[in-house]
Amino acid sequence: MEGTSNVKALEKALSLLDAVREANRPLGVNELAKLCSLSPATAFRMLKTLLSHGWVYQDENEKYILGHKISFVTEKTSFWLAMKEVAYFVMARLSVSEQQAMNLVVRDGAKCYILGQSRTEKIVDYVPPVGTVLPVYASACGKILLSELPDKILGGILDLTEMKRMTPYTITDRNKFSEELCRVRERGYALDAHESQEEGFCIAVPVRAKTGEIISALSFSGFIGQKTVDEIDYYVNLLKKASAEITVQLFQLKPRMD
Repeated sequence: MEGTSNVKALEKALSLLDAVREANRPLGVNELAKLCSLSPATAFRMLKTLLSHGWVYQDENEKYILGHKISFVTEKTSFWLAMKEVAYFVMARLSVSEQQAMNLVVRDGAKCYILGQSRTEKIVDYVPPVGTVLPVYASACGKILLSELPDKILGGILDLTEMKRMTPYTITDRNKFSEELCRVRERGYALDAHESQEEGFCIAVPVRAKTGEIISALSFSGFIGQKTVDEIDYYVNLLKKASAEITVQLFQLKPRMD
């Protein structure tokens, strides 16, 4: 009987997830309960469980959309849209104060894309537009998004990635790139030190879900020339605070500051 009960509970949870996935707008608990023929109390408990594991996301109106585990960049009601909206205001504030462009980057399979961006008022700020596919092996954000993946998934991505030399500084050796990812994990940030553009320099940190997993990368992009250790530390500190603020606003919890 316990097995049957567990299967029925799973079926109910999946029906809720399907209802959220098929909706063209955020839905509240009562709406979802009615759609799935569940009591509001049962729907509430199951949605909270799905929320805690990242399968659904609760917006500022306490309504539900898809969570980061099953969202895609192109879905207009997805978690990515919520993250883009939350991140933009944090990024825009920093772009004004620091006069530096910023990118919010996500991974879709073996590629990473610029999901959101804040620009400066400079005539030229040396940053590619939203939607640009970045070289996952030669960008600061790409390194962040690969840095904590399981070996099997990382290996699959690298198998599909042609590590072409873009500048004299591009890492094209797979073993050396693995060493670079170890350094990224240890220090909590990544650099693109003239690896994708010979004069370019970018700094990125992870944005995390409440479960601790990396859901996107946040960067200062478009620096020209070399940065000193003190300058890197300064911008990393700003990025980590911004990342923590995005996490708090998305998940309403205490930020990771490690």
